[in-house]
Amino acid sequence: MSCSKISLDEVIRFTSRTAGRDKIYRIIQYASRFLAWYYIKKQRVANVERFVELFQNLESVMSLTRSGMRLGRFVDYVKSVLESFHIRNKRIGTLFGLIAVCQGLYMLFDNILLLHRFKIIYLKNSQYLQQYLNQVWLLWLSLSLTRDYYEMQASFAVGQHHQQQQDKSLIRRANILWANKPLVIDTIKNLCDLYIPLSNLNIVRVNTGLQGLAGTIASILGLLQLWDKTYQLPA
Repeated sequence: MSCSKISLDEVIRFTSRTAGRDKIYRIIQYASRFLAWYYIKKQRVANVERFVELFQNLESVMSLTRSGMRLGRFVDYVKSVLESFHIRNKRIGTLFGLIAVCQGLYMLFDNILLLHRFKIIYLKNSQYLQQYLNQVWLLWLSLSLTRDYYEMQASFAVGQHHQQQQDKSLIRRANILWANKPLVIDTIKNLCDLYIPLSNLNIVRVNTGLQGLAGTIASILGLLQLWDKTYQLPA
């Protein structure tokens, strides 16, 4: 009973945070995209149009809700940029700073597009800003994957150092990588997310079903990182 109470308290505490709600809404958003695609493919299912409309509307609502929650958040990343100067590893610190800049620009562009959508401001060519947003998102994820790569190299170096015989086999490297759960989670999350801006920019052709599935996986892993800090890569 006490465990259930503690668990419930943790859930309430998590969902009371803006970041926590955003992760939950993101899962619903991309899961809805996948389910809408699934029902479009399943034409023989009864009332398929109703299900497709339901999940498409749910995706739109979640997307709009998350955009509203991000309003003004670009300012937060100024602090992240400043904090990156204090990271002892200069390579990682530079990557952190660049990632924070990309995140801030992404939030800023997203805020402007939201204001345009509700006719608070007018953009003559909003599609160009949408393209810039996806380009910044792609750069952000590329930098994050670069950071993951450096973390992998560091893990391999530490693993080899603690081993008497030098073993650079693929299996050995896979075992070293798998032992670093935060790195595995972060890498998979970033790789899954990468499909979305690549598809939005027409660099790769990915159907909405794969987009939704990849986005859902990335969102679940992101929620896991936020829920349990031990699954986050250390700064």
